[in-house]
Amino acid sequence: MNKIFNICALLFFSAVFSQIPTLDVENQKKNSVILQEVKIETKILGNLASTTATYIFYNPGDRILEGKFTLPLPEGVTISGYALDINGSLRDAVPVPKERAKEVFESIEKRNVDPGIIEKVAGNNFRTRIYPITARGTRFIRITYNQELKNSATDYQYFLSFANAVNIPKFNLKVLVDESLTTPNITENPDGSFTFQKKGNQWVAEINKTNFTPNESLKITIPKVNESSNVLVQKASDNKSYFAASVAMNFPVKEKAKSQKIAIIWDNSFSGSKRDHKKELDFLNAYFLENKDIGVSFVLLNNILEKTEEFTVSGGNWSALKNRILTLKYDGGTDFSALKEIPQTDEYLLFSDGISNFGDLTLKFKKPVNSIASTPTSDFNLLKLLALQSGGNFINLNELDTQSALKTFNRLPILFLGFKESNTIQELFPNVGTAVNEPVNIFGIASPNLGKLTALFSVGNKKFEIPVDFNNAVQADKWPIAQFWAQRKINDLELNSTQNSDEIRNLSEQFGVVSKNTSLIVLDDIDDYVRFGITPPQELLPEYNKIVSQNKKQILEKRKSLLSKAFDKTRELATWWNSEFKPSEKKQYPTISKQSQKTSGQESLVSDEAVYSASNSDKTKSKGKITLIDVESNQEYMKDFQTLQSAELIYQKYLENRPKYEKQVTYYFDVSKLLFKKGDKTLSLKVLSTLAELDLENEELYKTISYLLKQRGNYEKELWITQKILEWRPFDPQSHRDYALALVDNKKPQEALNVYKSMLYQEYTDEISVRDTGIEEILIMEINNILSQNKNVDASKVDDRLKANLPVDIRIVINWNKDNTDIDLWVTDPRGEDCSYSHRSTEIGGRLSNDFTQGFGPEQFLLKKAIKGKYKIKTNFFGERQNILSGPTTVMAEVYLYYSDGRQERKIAVFQSQKENKRESDSKILIGEFEF
Repeated sequence: MNKIFNICALLFFSAVFSQIPTLDVENQKKNSVILQEVKIETKILGNLASTTATYIFYNPGDRILEGKFTLPLPEGVTISGYALDINGSLRDAVPVPKERAKEVFESIEKRNVDPGIIEKVAGNNFRTRIYPITARGTRFIRITYNQELKNSATDYQYFLSFANAVNIPKFNLKVLVDESLTTPNITENPDGSFTFQKKGNQWVAEINKTNFTPNESLKITIPKVNESSNVLVQKASDNKSYFAASVAMNFPVKEKAKSQKIAIIWDNSFSGSKRDHKKELDFLNAYFLENKDIGVSFVLLNNILEKTEEFTVSGGNWSALKNRILTLKYDGGTDFSALKEIPQTDEYLLFSDGISNFGDLTLKFKKPVNSIASTPTSDFNLLKLLALQSGGNFINLNELDTQSALKTFNRLPILFLGFKESNTIQELFPNVGTAVNEPVNIFGIASPNLGKLTALFSVGNKKFEIPVDFNNAVQADKWPIAQFWAQRKINDLELNSTQNSDEIRNLSEQFGVVSKNTSLIVLDDIDDYVRFGITPPQELLPEYNKIVSQNKKQILEKRKSLLSKAFDKTRELATWWNSEFKPSEKKQYPTISKQSQKTSGQESLVSDEAVYSASNSDKTKSKGKITLIDVESNQEYMKDFQTLQSAELIYQKYLENRPKYEKQVTYYFDVSKLLFKKGDKTLSLKVLSTLAELDLENEELYKTISYLLKQRGNYEKELWITQKILEWRPFDPQSHRDYALALVDNKKPQEALNVYKSMLYQEYTDEISVRDTGIEEILIMEINNILSQNKNVDASKVDDRLKANLPVDIRIVINWNKDNTDIDLWVTDPRGEDCSYSHRSTEIGGRLSNDFTQGFGPEQFLLKKAIKGKYKIKTNFFGERQNILSGPTTVMAEVYLYYSDGRQERKIAVFQSQKENKRESDSKILIGEFEF
């Protein structure tokens, strides 16, 4: 099995876009990836800029690497171009639905070829994955994005951050400013020699350096022409044009009424520690200088909404509140579903990055919410939506200084009311009735020969008119005005992304803009474009069309449903269940070895550790007994907790030590388990939910969370987590199954049955069909269990060929959280016979499902009739894909007595590999016993 080493680098941006990404491989410092060359070119026209950045990385090590890094972009900016080198030259990516891109990427990745994708994840963050970066090989990537420049009364401002830049062997930076009548002014210079010279109708500045480390970032101001508006136009079809109009506004500021009582909602989740608290405190200080006597309700938001604290600010003295903020501890996930109205509040100030990773926002506030962002990784759209729906203001401290932010907070919003001559304009953005900043950039589709138009605005009950002269529009057909327009429309639609998903996807695919619903993908082989039905870039189109026309049926991707195999598996299970098993007198069996049978040495027989047990009937008391094992952590940090008796002391030590283990998944997993043992479910859940903050849309972390939630009976959150995983990975049968099982836990058997049905009928790629061969056996048992345990469900939803009455004395299922992983289930019966991957049936009737050597599993053991004695349950970590960020593989074992016969009992064990992803001779772990 391939071992793929993930590189995870979260890049933090200053103002616009940090142009110097760094890739590090944890625990492989000698073989870290080197950034060999950077080439950046920015074109500026009026208040619009288009930037293309090319990076060349070198892998000096002797192992294949997978590249993964996350790019936070500022409010309103998105990726509009991506290219990856194929056979030494850059190939442009093409747009495809997001989940499809991920499915195709993972299918091709298994063949060790060269796909690359870039996708939008939570907030305005963009993640690119590149595979493979070969041993002692190089990879090129090119990223293009469009942005509107920061707009002031006298100039436009362009900023390019080189914060934390390292030495770069080859560095090229070029900026071209079109149609500017005056020389652009460089106020921050990377090396002092970067200067503009006039070339034709452009101002051009360029530097070429070797072994260069930028001393400063680049900041350029471009003086405006003395006009109230500037218009750029790009021709479209049907004799129409896309336009971008920069409209200056000099309206009298009308301030909103002052509040007597405010509520501050302070996000102190783990990610809250990454916000710019200095900017936030400076803003509050300025606010209280103007609002000297005011009541403040202060409430903390993490994975819960904590108890409200009351403060009184008198004479502008807010020191008590400030000290409370300065001493806050940041921990836990973020759950916007916990938000509630706070009584006797005139308005809210919400300080958060807006990324809710533990629940969805459901509350519509009755009083204005002023949402305040101070980190470039924020979900700007959600924060704007909160403000827009409630009548508050959105304040972006990434772009506004303190006084400008306070001015924005205090004023009544300026509303854009469209153009007086509305019949000549289509598809305006911002939308009519939307609050806008000043100056404003207006995008739309226009008829020709517009002449002079009038833009309408309102402040409070007063209306204002601004002339916009299309006669002086600059024809910019080589500029992506259409992409700017599409980007604006998508940003608007993403305020309600679920409702508008189809329209977002269509726009993204049409204009090549990355969105929540659409990614960009590059494939290595022309046959893969044909096979997966993806239209390639222009240079491959002739060959693509030729192959499609000549050989379509042979090359198009094979997709299979699970249904026919499920019918066969139902018959096979029924035959097995109806068979009689008469064991011989022999009680000694040969050892079956894929690895040595030694146990890990890390388990201890203890009282069932935080396991959940449920009986569905008061029928005859079961004679069997389940004892699960607590697989203890062997991490060095656990020694620090050994002498601590109370949950509160353990939690304080956890916070104290966390900086040393901040990105180590096992740390949160182990401490959460420890706190749960001590009986503190609240603190245990807070620590567990922090795992959701370690990465964006990471299904491996979310599966780990869902396993522990299921084990602890927190079924409502289990359902939310599994639903998110299903949204990200609808192409995995396991995602559907986990969601269906969560529905069963939430006493929604009919909905679960519907999910199982759709799972069997859905078509999967050939790779996934092969990877998951045998999963039908597990699904059939679970479908029939729903039918036997819930007599009121509509059984007509299930094909009769899938129905079978299959009660068993013992059922064990192991599940794991990582793809490309081989974990084996071993069950030893009282006679000493092992049931395992190479001996899948025993003399007493034990039956093991298919051995999943890659994928997420699951594997299942069944025994219809148990004989007296002890049964041992073990797992073997045979092969794991090492994903550094997600930590070692997490396994959930569901252990049942009397499955489907009315006396059903379940206990659950959740544990992680203790072997640091290495094959060891003693890697088998004892996880439990049955006794009959």
